[in-house]
Amino acid sequence: MNVWLDAILILIVILGLFIVASTRLGTMIHIFGLQSLFLGCVPFFLYAKEMELYIIFVCLAAMVLRGLIMPYFLFWAIRHVSVRSEVSPLIGTGTTLLLSGFAIAGAFLLASKLIFPVKIGSDMVIPSSFSLIIMGFLLLVGRNKAISQVIGYLVLENGIFLFAILLLKKMPLLVEMGILLDLFIAALVMGIVVNHISVEFNNTDTTQLTTLKD
Repeated sequence: MNVWLDAILILIVILGLFIVASTRLGTMIHIFGLQSLFLGCVPFFLYAKEMELYIIFVCLAAMVLRGLIMPYFLFWAIRHVSVRSEVSPLIGTGTTLLLSGFAIAGAFLLASKLIFPVKIGSDMVIPSSFSLIIMGFLLLVGRNKAISQVIGYLVLENGIFLFAILLLKKMPLLVEMGILLDLFIAALVMGIVVNHISVEFNNTDTTQLTTLKD
């Protein structure tokens, strides 16, 4: 079972690299949705021997919200702002990929040094979580388009969710639902912001915000 879990976690990190390497917004959203669907499968393998109803509910909610509803909402956003690609990112694609590679290596090195009081179902969970968080942060600060930054935030949130899965047996269902609700509201607010930026500046380049004056 751990073999399948490790394979899914490796695939999640690889999909993160594909998101970082892409400048086409549609492709980034498709890959994010696929990554989120695989992410929702992680608890099924991690807690296969002690599966409970609330774990199944949380997993299905995560898969539907992150893997289906979020991508649909993002596609709606890019249709309304008529933006299809990231033309000139602040940090080049090659540089971002290189930094992501270093981040993944650093995440595995850091995770190997950490000592946990209880055994974790897979040694890949922690480094995979750290890798997604850093790749999401790189997208967040290295892209100009607001939608690209939204995707970066969602990838970062996927990393946080992956780490929270380790505490799923200890965390009440209400807390998990709070995380999902927070994610949904944050994406909704970001979509509104993207729309207003597009209306005011006729594009979604966030560097245009530096021209605002009192």
